[in-house]
Amino acid sequence: MTIHKGHWPTPDDATVAVAREWPDADAARAAYKSHEGLVSFTAYEGIGHDGAFTYEQWTSEDAIQDLDGAPVFQLYRGQRRGGTPGCLVIVSVEFEGPDERRQRDWIDLVFEAMASEPALPEGGISGFFHVSTDGTKVLNYAEWASVEAHLAALAAPGADGIGTTDVWKKVQTYPGMSGGSVKRYRPVFSAVAA
Repeated sequence: MTIHKGHWPTPDDATVAVAREWPDADAARAAYKSHEGLVSFTAYEGIGHDGAFTYEQWTSEDAIQDLDGAPVFQLYRGQRRGGTPGCLVIVSVEFEGPDERRQRDWIDLVFEAMASEPALPEGGISGFFHVSTDGTKVLNYAEWASVEAHLAALAAPGADGIGTTDVWKKVQTYPGMSGGSVKRYRPVFSAVAA
């Protein structure tokens, strides 16, 4: 099963996304209910941790059902290389207070850091960076060939995050960051509106 059955986020999409955490895969799977305005829904179970995650694409913020405090995101920037995804890595970054410009500047710095790398890590397939509509969070929906490929990239000699250049140090120490996480998942259920 490929992640999102080919319906990953693209810069042309006018959709909004909701990313929700769940206690387990059964809860994430059970969260699916077909609603008008729901474009796609994928549930993932944690790899190496308890918990689950859903990534939902909706036609608009107004269409979203049962939000329950989950942040709403819009795709800002992304890229995809070839390959078959075997692992989804969700990187979330939180900032001190809302600041739309800071969210985008940080993402642009990540792309600058990737461009500064002499060689990108093996197994990285995509990175789709989303900004929360409240201005406080960034979510990177990153596809990797495998868990092992992602772990190898993190453990590479000289790596600071995924990269080795000084620009990556700026990414890691960007002013105003207040927290975040990196979690790996595998897909367990996917539904796409007809």
